[in-house]
Amino acid sequence: MSDLARHVTSAADAVTQANHATFRGLIAPPDAYDVVGGLVDLARRLPQLTDFLIRSITRADPADYFDDRDSDGEPDTKLTLTVALAGLFGAGHDLTELAFHLEQTHNALGHLGRHTPED
Repeated sequence: MSDLARHVTSAADAVTQANHATFRGLIAPPDAYDVVGGLVDLARRLPQLTDFLIRSITRADPADYFDDRDSDGEPDTKLTLTVALAGLFGAGHDLTELAFHLEQTHNALGHLGRHTPED
């Protein structure tokens, strides 16, 4: 496993742990601000990874690989790589949209505060 794959797997594990924490109860909107801030950071960084993967797959020579789903002995790895690229382009677009919506949420939550007894 490459260093990049290990880092991404570690990040996915961290998100899994965060998801497990959602079973412990609800949090207040000002606390959600911090969580959403972390999600904004993640969402902003993910397009760099998808762009890197797009560049890597674009430069891959289909002749160097085979598609294990082909049964007639003539694998079409070029098509498989094209389908993978289409998925990455779509994901990159969606991640950009995700970051935008999370930033809106983060900005809105940043204006909330809790009433204190002195108020």
